[in-house]
Amino acid sequence: MITVIYGAQYPLISKSCKKYVKSILGDEIDDLSYIKINGRETLVQDIVYECSLFPFGGKKIVQVDYPYYLTSLKDKVDIEKNQDYDTLIEFINNDDSEDVILLFFVETEKLNDKNAIVKALNKKAKLMPVKSLDINELRSTASSYFNKLGCSITNDAINLLFERIGEDPAKFLQEAAKLSLYKKDIDANDVDLMVPVPLEQNAFNICDNLIRGKVNIALRTFRDLLTQKEEPVRLLNLLSSQFRNFLSVSYLYNKEKLSHDGIAKELGYNSSYRAQMACKSIANIKYEEIINVIDFLYRLDCRIKGMEVDPVNGLELFIINFGSIKTKEYVI
Repeated sequence: MITVIYGAQYPLISKSCKKYVKSILGDEIDDLSYIKINGRETLVQDIVYECSLFPFGGKKIVQVDYPYYLTSLKDKVDIEKNQDYDTLIEFINNDDSEDVILLFFVETEKLNDKNAIVKALNKKAKLMPVKSLDINELRSTASSYFNKLGCSITNDAINLLFERIGEDPAKFLQEAAKLSLYKKDIDANDVDLMVPVPLEQNAFNICDNLIRGKVNIALRTFRDLLTQKEEPVRLLNLLSSQFRNFLSVSYLYNKEKLSHDGIAKELGYNSSYRAQMACKSIANIKYEEIINVIDFLYRLDCRIKGMEVDPVNGLELFIINFGSIKTKEYVI
């Protein structure tokens, strides 16, 4: 028997895989009945050989993780030149065993249907696609999800959690699992303690605080990132990207009069939450002022690359003089 479990979000396919293995082996799982193989390190002909070794009573699952040859990824794998795919295809076409299950665990949204192995699997294997979670669905059902984990969570904690994880459903599943192990009654303080602030969110926070006139907070955040060994040039790129995003949102919201949902669709966001947060920020800055800021950051980037300005000093001057930069009273 051959089974393929695949999906784009690792926590979900991992959960489905564990459930499937337990449905076959029950609680009798050991090193002889459940064998895990790294597909990037093991030749397919060796996998076929392992499947030819029948178990000593009961059933046996041979799970292949990272079977790159079932996807469209063009990764360079050291063993590729020695792969005997014809042997695997022949095994798939002729397999009729009920006692040995070959299980492919594939982290991909879609299998490569042009691949000869996948074509064989489509005819002979049991395919189990795992549907990805949508971030909007998660927002509306987050409280219920935590209840299933045996926890309660406040609305403030949910809002902070989504601020930290952005628009990544897989990240939500990881952090939710971690929080449920930490505490059963979760509040915003727990989320603040357990869920790290991603670099992109820190960049947004710096820009948002600058726009709101909270220069000291923005400067403190920047210096905290430096102590965490973040590269100032990378931070400059993120700040520039964030202000370009503000410019697009400002145009669509103030001039095209689009809703948050409309902005999210136009800019390719996974949800309207990001657009909503950006709209709150741009309420405190003019369209022309955003252009002035982007122009300053471009010039700063050029001078840093030309080794005329130290990156740390340049960014600190940008933060400290932001009020004058957006009105073009301070130039570089």
